[in-house]
Amino acid sequence: MDKMENSLLNHWGKLLVITGLFLSPMAHADEDISSFDELSGAGNQALVNQIGDSHSANISQQGMSNELYLAQTGYNTSLIASQQGVSNEILLLQSGSDIEASIQQTGYGNLVIANQLGTALEIDVTQNGYGNQAYIHQTGYENSVWIQQNGSGHVVSVAQWGSSQTAVITQGHASN
Repeated sequence: MDKMENSLLNHWGKLLVITGLFLSPMAHADEDISSFDELSGAGNQALVNQIGDSHSANISQQGMSNELYLAQTGYNTSLIASQQGVSNEILLLQSGSDIEASIQQTGYGNLVIANQLGTALEIDVTQNGYGNQAYIHQTGYENSVWIQQNGSGHVVSVAQWGSSQTAVITQGHASN
């Protein structure tokens, strides 16, 4: 049987887990790896590939057509993501050790695409509103990106190479 046919669907028919090691959704290898999935609405999809040590993924998606694609490789990477609204999408690739990410999206059509390669890297993105986009690439040691976008149509792109760099971006008015 093809590994892509080994999917487990929840009672709404949403894709939750596919086991295997060839970039299969929710594939886990090694020990101390945990994940939490909560999907509701229509068409939500979470594809996660975790290989390595001590990984953790906490995913909560509500609304329609929210999608999350995540691949974690390394020592102790972690992701907490929450999407609400319609057609929000996250793509995140993490590799290395002690890498973290925390993403919350509320609204319609928000997008985060992030890539982290290195050690002790952090990303925290909060997007509230419509059509906000965040593009992040980090390589190095002890780099951090904190993005908060409130309102509609904001686009931010951050690229960091090296060590001990911090980017803090706030666009729009703070949510109450």
